Amino acid sequence: MRSVSIVCAVLAALFSSIAGAQEPPDPAPTTPVDTVSLPAFEPTREEAVLEGYVDGVVRAHMRAHGTPGVAVSVVMDGRLVFAKGYGAADAALQRPVTGDGTLFRIGSVSKTFIWTSVMLLRDRGLLDLDTDVNEYLEGVQIPDAFGGPITMNHLMAHRAGFEDTFSVFTYRDDSNETLAEALNDTMPKRVYPAGARTSYSNWGSALAAKIVEDVSGVSFEDFLMKEILMPIEMANTTLKGPSTIQANLKSNLAEGVKFSGGAYAADEYMQIGPFAPAGAMASTAEDMAQWMLLHLGGGATGNTRLLSPQSHELMWSRAFSDREAGSDLAHGFMTGFHRGVETFSHGGATSTFYTNMVLVPDLSLGLFISQNATTDRTLVSDLPALVMDHLLAETSIAESPALNDVESPGEYTGQYFANRRSFTQFEKLFSASDLVTVAPGQNNDLIITRNGNAYSYKSVPEASGTFENLRGERVVFGRDQSGKVSHISDASGVHSFDRPGIFNNSSVFNFALGAAFLFSVTTMLGAWRRQGRPSCHKAVGVWLNRADIIIAMCVFIFAGLGVATAATLVTASASALLEYPPVTIVALRVFGLILFVMALGLLISAPLAWTRSGWSAWRKAHHTIFALSMVVLAIMLVAWRVIFSATA
Repeated sequence: MRSVSIVCAVLAALFSSIAGAQEPPDPAPTTPVDTVSLPAFEPTREEAVLEGYVDGVVRAHMRAHGTPGVAVSVVMDGRLVFAKGYGAADAALQRPVTGDGTLFRIGSVSKTFIWTSVMLLRDRGLLDLDTDVNEYLEGVQIPDAFGGPITMNHLMAHRAGFEDTFSVFTYRDDSNETLAEALNDTMPKRVYPAGARTSYSNWGSALAAKIVEDVSGVSFEDFLMKEILMPIEMANTTLKGPSTIQANLKSNLAEGVKFSGGAYAADEYMQIGPFAPAGAMASTAEDMAQWMLLHLGGGATGNTRLLSPQSHELMWSRAFSDREAGSDLAHGFMTGFHRGVETFSHGGATSTFYTNMVLVPDLSLGLFISQNATTDRTLVSDLPALVMDHLLAETSIAESPALNDVESPGEYTGQYFANRRSFTQFEKLFSASDLVTVAPGQNNDLIITRNGNAYSYKSVPEASGTFENLRGERVVFGRDQSGKVSHISDASGVHSFDRPGIFNNSSVFNFALGAAFLFSVTTMLGAWRRQGRPSCHKAVGVWLNRADIIIAMCVFIFAGLGVATAATLVTASASALLEYPPVTIVALRVFGLILFVMALGLLISAPLAWTRSGWSAWRKAHHTIFALSMVVLAIMLVAWRVIFSATA
């Protein structure tokens, strides 16, 4: 029975809000390409070749996947190489994307502005990265837990230990609620000691923005505008959402586009209201080139310096040393290696935009790319690596070291479940399918599978617990205090996965629901087979027979509601997030409570079935097993927070 897996797999679809299952047209409609004029210099031959290479990759992908619009900028050696647009900025295909004028929503790339703001305040002696954040917060206080405070270093590394909360996505942009009020209303539980696990947190990032407000004495938006955007001339960048954006920028904002009914259509945009600092910014390719030049310049661009060299050097260092050979975060930037070259990056996604920004100091290279559809994210994910490969084709930069065979693969094998999830609310159910499976391979390797993608990994020399695949992606295993392998950190640097206990194992949940469903089916089949036969049951047996039929029907309804909930969430628009939870979830939780009560009743009735029902031994055994399956299901409904919990 896989109803639980179906329901739990929909969260990613809900975030991306892809409606319908139609394939985009092939080829995609073409519109003029606009290239920003660069009067300050003539591109070198190498730069012209690079631009032509990017043009070819982007256009080929757009034709293959029907991507409506893309914006790209590339900087090298301290200057803008190009910022340009491809395709259309609207569903009607009337507005061509331009590199200097079209604003794309950059999603979580917005967080790099939070972290840079934090370093600005540190540079001025107003903020210490290792001080308890409660000392800076006004109107919000983080409860004590695990015997230690949360610091800014924990927030910047996504190691504060918060559970994930879906509530961030349930606020309208025109909400009158302040950031402090929203943080208090949605405060997640601390589920790990600070520093112990990496778990990407929108809420934790918004908390850092609140600290910027409290330390600076102005709103985050005002701080952003005055201290960052204006000094480095990012005039076409805003924190406001589409419904509240400045009038002079509104007409230049790209539409989020979906493919529906055989044609492109404007899609609804995602709103996050007071949580805007964590993911609401919109910018142009040219403005984002300025942002990349600032960071590649060690905190300065042109004649403007925002961060001291020392602060920027600190920003691009890691605060934690538990996986030095793998990916991690460097004070807010995702950091890893590609072909031996260190990269600093951040991605972003809204319901209708995908964005990626990758900075490569060793190559003096920065690349920004954004697209206004979420039908496929391959281009946004892969273009930076393709450009790096293009530039590194004839270099002698060291490749990754030769990999070793895996010793004792058995200690790593098993399932690991995502730590970026709700632990205490109904939304925990959404994460049940977000897991990593590790199995021993046939070539002294590990086969690691996630989201249906399996890769072979071998051991990285002189890096205990670190493994690399043929794509150069590394994972790092961690151990508990007893020395047993307990968790794994993935190649993104922002996600970790733990071995589940029996009550947090989705396979056990699937088994419990499947068993209850199976015995419900056999109960109904037995009732059907006995129709028309004379009853020799005692009164207790008659009542228990009726109860079994009613309970079986409730199990069917519960399973049906699970399927209906999955269908509702998969097809949900961005506006549906604002009305969360849908009626199907409410009904699912109600029937979950009904099943819980019925399971207790069945358990109590089991002795009566054996002593006073008048049933055959087979029916008594079936009733008892049915009761036990319902009790196990009831336990799992509680463990997975389907009942006796809140929703976001």
